[in-house]
Amino acid sequence: MEKKVYELRIDPDLRDLIPPLSDEERKMLEDSIVRDGCDTPLTVWQGVIVDGHNRYEICHAHGIPFGIEEKDFEDRDDAMFW
Repeated sequence: MEKKVYELRIDPDLRDLIPPLSDEERKMLEDSIVRDGCDTPLTVWQGVIVDGHNRYEICHAHGIPFGIEEKDFEDRDDAMFW
């Protein structure tokens, strides 16, 4: 899996399906990614983030490369259901 700083699109409806992290959870995730890198690939559908919005923001803020896993959903609703 190639890791780089991808430019992906954010669909607010997909992003908002996951409850936001608490400040403490966000800090712990950020500290981990800065220290160890981003080992879990972001799930992407047609260039849109389906899962990994927090990791995406953290990686971009620190210039940390990350991998992506492209999923083949039938449509946006299918991606949202997943």
